[in-house]
Amino acid sequence: MARLYDAIEPEVISMSMLQYAIESLRADGESNVIPKDDKLNYSEVVVLRLDFRNILRMENLWLFTNLTKLQMDNNIIERIEGLETLHKLTWLDLSFNNITRVEGLDSLTELTDLSLYNNRITVLENMDSLKKLNVFSIGNNQVDDENSIRYLRRFDNLRTLCLRGNPFASRQDYYVYTISHLPQVHFLDYKLIDEAPREEATKKYEIQLQQLITLEEQEREKEKTVEDQSKQYRLYKDAFVENMDQNQLFSGMFKDDTEGQKLILVPGSDELMIQFEQKFNAIITAMFEFGLKEKELRDREIEDFWICVTEAKNENTRLAATIVDEFKTYRSILFAKEDLEQQGVSPAVATEYDEALTTLRNKLMALEITLVDQLEVIYLHIYIPGVPKVPLNKEN
Repeated sequence: MARLYDAIEPEVISMSMLQYAIESLRADGESNVIPKDDKLNYSEVVVLRLDFRNILRMENLWLFTNLTKLQMDNNIIERIEGLETLHKLTWLDLSFNNITRVEGLDSLTELTDLSLYNNRITVLENMDSLKKLNVFSIGNNQVDDENSIRYLRRFDNLRTLCLRGNPFASRQDYYVYTISHLPQVHFLDYKLIDEAPREEATKKYEIQLQQLITLEEQEREKEKTVEDQSKQYRLYKDAFVENMDQNQLFSGMFKDDTEGQKLILVPGSDELMIQFEQKFNAIITAMFEFGLKEKELRDREIEDFWICVTEAKNENTRLAATIVDEFKTYRSILFAKEDLEQQGVSPAVATEYDEALTTLRNKLMALEITLVDQLEVIYLHIYIPGVPKVPLNKEN
């Protein structure tokens, strides 16, 4: 049964709760979370336990951008939300809550292990982005739909599945239907599936499975067509030539033009209209091709720009490292003459060291200024024709 909160005071995920949860992990010796002596930094936390805390809403989790494991079982959560920034999450436990709908998982593309055991979910949906899902526990819910079982066919990496405790699992043909329709699953309800029963089950539903496979292939073809059309439209839009590859522009000119429609009715205008359309489309086609060529040129220029930026930054970093290494060598030689434990640093050496620090700062600042100048020249070279590119060498 899902947890009720009639007599429970719901809690919110406050900053104090988060800090306490992290400190608890530290106390348990979870050194892979954050070392004990380090300052608390939420972005460095990779494991977070928020179980048995009467949490009603999933919130304030956006700080944990490097989180890989999140445990929020045994709360009173009603909705999956607030996970948009947890792109690195691989393990999520939301079992024993009051969740009624699968949602809010679109950004969890790295998720491999998901537990929604013991909630109030009736339909399996909104999980398409979980391409890497390997373990899925959805037992003790209200799933009673063959479509939900067929929905799981899209997860090629799914190997372990728990469905027991759902109304569908009480059906007489539950086991046979499930193992025949989900050939990628190796463990069902924590038991290894033998090949012999799977082969028999597949034969039993052979005709239905063939029809299902055909429908799935047709659906994939439709999705691929839509995706290709979407990519093509984005390409044309980036080139500022969308809707110019066919006769859409010419047709659209007269669609809502009532006066233009009247001109078409004038005797002898048909031939003129055909000639006008041909000339118009020829000009549009030329503009369309020109726009695509210009986009290719822009893409190459942008690529060249970032190559030049990387070269400039790498050269700047190399020169700065050389200067710092030379300073470290100089400092070692300088202080080697001093008896630091007994007499400390002499005034003369301290003065010389201060001057050396000033010189070091000036050299590094000069490098920064040079880098800025180089980036400006690169920008001018890329975006303003005729401006010569300055070589990225030591003299610059």
